[in-house]
Amino acid sequence: MTPRTKSNGLASLACTECRKQHLKCDASKPSCARCVQNGLPCQYLPSRRGGRRKSRQESPYSRNPVNASAWFFHSLSFERILINQQTRYQPVVPGLPVTPAQSTGNPPPGETRLSIPTEPGSWPVMLSRSSAQPIESVSKHSLFDERLPRVYYENFHVAHPVLVPSAMYHDRNYPRFLQLAVHFVGSHYISSVSSEPYKDQVIAELKTNPDRSACMAQAWLIYSIALYARDEWQEAQEALSNSIDIALELGLNRWSFASSANSERSVEAESMRRTWWELYVTDIFMAVPLKTTSFRCSMVSPEVALPSEESAYNSGSEVPKPRLMIEFKRRILAAEDTVFSSFSYRIEATTILSRVLVRNRMRDCHRDHLQAVENALVSWINHLPPKKLDIVDSYGNVDEMMFQAHLTIAYAAMLLHLPRSDLPAVLSQSQPDDRFWPGLTGQLSSTFSRLVHSIKATEASRRISDSISICPNVSKHTPFIIPALALCGLIQLATSTSHSEECFDHHCNRVTLILGCLKSTQRTWKLTESVYHGLRSSASEVLSDSMAKWNAEPLHRLTPAATTPSDDRPISRNQMAAMPDGHDFMPPEFTPAFIDPSCYNASFFSAIPDFDIN
Repeated sequence: MTPRTKSNGLASLACTECRKQHLKCDASKPSCARCVQNGLPCQYLPSRRGGRRKSRQESPYSRNPVNASAWFFHSLSFERILINQQTRYQPVVPGLPVTPAQSTGNPPPGETRLSIPTEPGSWPVMLSRSSAQPIESVSKHSLFDERLPRVYYENFHVAHPVLVPSAMYHDRNYPRFLQLAVHFVGSHYISSVSSEPYKDQVIAELKTNPDRSACMAQAWLIYSIALYARDEWQEAQEALSNSIDIALELGLNRWSFASSANSERSVEAESMRRTWWELYVTDIFMAVPLKTTSFRCSMVSPEVALPSEESAYNSGSEVPKPRLMIEFKRRILAAEDTVFSSFSYRIEATTILSRVLVRNRMRDCHRDHLQAVENALVSWINHLPPKKLDIVDSYGNVDEMMFQAHLTIAYAAMLLHLPRSDLPAVLSQSQPDDRFWPGLTGQLSSTFSRLVHSIKATEASRRISDSISICPNVSKHTPFIIPALALCGLIQLATSTSHSEECFDHHCNRVTLILGCLKSTQRTWKLTESVYHGLRSSASEVLSDSMAKWNAEPLHRLTPAATTPSDDRPISRNQMAAMPDGHDFMPPEFTPAFIDPSCYNASFFSAIPDFDIN
């Protein structure tokens, strides 16, 4: 047990995760209760209290010169070379090419080395003439290289959790080509690091390495998602095809593969199951902009067990006994709600999306087939247990798998109803880009009137904007939601042209939200650039006139109902302005004119209730 202070009873030690969030920590070992609940790696830094303080000018070996050589070789064990206080250190990055000079310590033939003078008593450092460059830039680049696996796990791994948890990454000792894929993805989240050198290294390693293991399938998968986000779709499709080829060759789609070399409840076996299902999800999402329906992973029977909850997986211990897909499908027949992992609901949501894509490609689709997909969209939400309706917990942590699942269902609804609606195409004529706007044709079958399809498409776009407003940092989500955000903004623009001007602010605010999210994501993924500029130019054409009209009479819109200065009579309760949700505590000086009018008070087409923020 951790000792506690006598004054307030709080633990005198806190883990790094609780310190970062400024939260109370119970200091339990090996993991505190908060980290166990949230599935986070729990680490404690050693206390620095009670030790003798060292002088800033005192070197680690100045007190005992005899131990200078021992201290130096101890530093080399961490692959760092001591230079001086100004140049810091230059680490050797795991997974990056090591030159002969680094491995042997001798300069290559034809090169000479320069000795950089340092402070008295420090060790000289040798640099080659051919690599002469400012030492600060070398140190800075190397320091960022060390951060690449960490930023990969903080951003990309949360949305695509196929590798082992972050606490086990270094102990897992992945092959070099997989580490290069991790570094390549991580380089996109650091603005001062160029990702092109990492791309050259990872593609050279993947194409020349004859390995046909599960790690190679994981590397191609991670690489393909990054290429998709970089707007390099042709290369992304080829990389994904290579990953699926290896997976099917190994039998990764079979139940026995994950447990063949490990216990089925081990973290490694869970990683294998997640790799197959991530291939399944990625195969469907990449088909959306390419307008194809060749889902290779959907052509085999779902033998692989379903992934566990993220908290159980990230704990690093044995995961619960995996459950099969047939158990998940039979949950609708159970007398009580059976809660499955969030990853499971994400898989089913992606399956429904694939059904929508197939129906949109069929010219002579029967209306019963179309109605079946509509029933699946509504049933998915209605069969969710109450625990899975919210995408955040009481600590403010986002369940990324459920977030993706909800957005996927809304995205599928937009793709299903938009081509059959009467919403106009609002893509900019100067930049025609229909990758995210499904083709409009009168030959598509329909089960409702065009008006109903328009309402359902608008309602789906509303759910997407509501969800992204809770966690607007798009770079921490999967890049597959970028097309969904673009389509959401376009539908809101199209709806604003058919609705009355009273609810102009409502649609304009939603478009503004989407534009802001896409604008911030441009710094990470190139795919967002074309999406953002296309939506921005379309919004400029559609909203400019309305903005000018509303701006012409701002005082008339916002003038409250005035009372005469001599009127001392108290204002009755009925005269007080009421809030849109029915509350009547609004002061009389704030009239409803200051509140943006809503598009509607309630909708019969919404399958889930609004988020309860009370």
